[in-house]
Amino acid sequence: MMFKNSFKLLLANFSNVWKTLLYKLIVLVVVCGLFYLAVPAISSLTQYNELMNSLLSFLTATNFNAGFANIILSMFAILQSLFAVLMQIVVTFPFLFVYLIFLFFAVLPFLWHLGDVAVGEVLYGYMSSQTKYGFVASIFKNAKKSVLYSLNTTVAALPFNAIIILGVIGLLYLSQLGTLMLYFLPVLIFVFLVITISLKTTCLAGFMPSTVCNEKDGIYLCFKKGVKAVSRRFYRTLSTSLILWSVFVAVLFLFGTFASIFVIAIGGTWLLIFQMVMYFGSQGMKFYVDMETIAAPKKLEQTDSIKKVKNII
Repeated sequence: MMFKNSFKLLLANFSNVWKTLLYKLIVLVVVCGLFYLAVPAISSLTQYNELMNSLLSFLTATNFNAGFANIILSMFAILQSLFAVLMQIVVTFPFLFVYLIFLFFAVLPFLWHLGDVAVGEVLYGYMSSQTKYGFVASIFKNAKKSVLYSLNTTVAALPFNAIIILGVIGLLYLSQLGTLMLYFLPVLIFVFLVITISLKTTCLAGFMPSTVCNEKDGIYLCFKKGVKAVSRRFYRTLSTSLILWSVFVAVLFLFGTFASIFVIAIGGTWLLIFQMVMYFGSQGMKFYVDMETIAAPKKLEQTDSIKKVKNII
């Protein structure tokens, strides 16, 4: 039901897909501009050309159906050349290394999530009363809370991101075990990515909607309420996350980097809608699925009383 309602709301609010896409593209342009400042120094390194060649091979392999084995080998080549470049940067330009880490692990995720609260408010207006809120107006209206939300989300996501990156690196090193492993690795990487990213999505799913719905509460109280909301329907939230991320990762695996625009645009909005649906359902709040359909989940008191009975039994 959570998946079905999220999909219906996505179709009913499809204009938000283009707004989200535009915002994400602006973020990518800003981050690329900041990264460009470091390009002259990086391009002077001896391993730079090797990294560019491995990236080109990877894009060719993923976008022109070169086969999963070649894609895995291309990814491992990128990993090796990237590691060599990073080691050179640490030795030659240590401050540049700190700048790059800060850019991709702090600035990028912070800006990426900065618009979530604005999208959430637009969705809240539609779901609660069919009221239309402007996306740009919501960004300025919720500027302070958006900054606090994005900062805390960036920090909370760091352990998950570290596990995901280190896990993928470890799996890619298994490609050196032989040709047979190359045919199992795509499945292992797919399963690992879907499970870990779904767990991350589930654990943080209540934060944004709680921030939007509890306008007068402080950011940490909103986080606490969001965690409690997820705990009420953890397994349903996790199973829906697994379905959503299976679709997104499968699209990327099958269609290569060309499909990233689909995942950024539709996937980004769909995930935010899913979080709102989860929160409304957890709190027992009625909401509009479309112009003619109102979802009426069990009231909060009913849910908690049922849970208490189960614990006693």
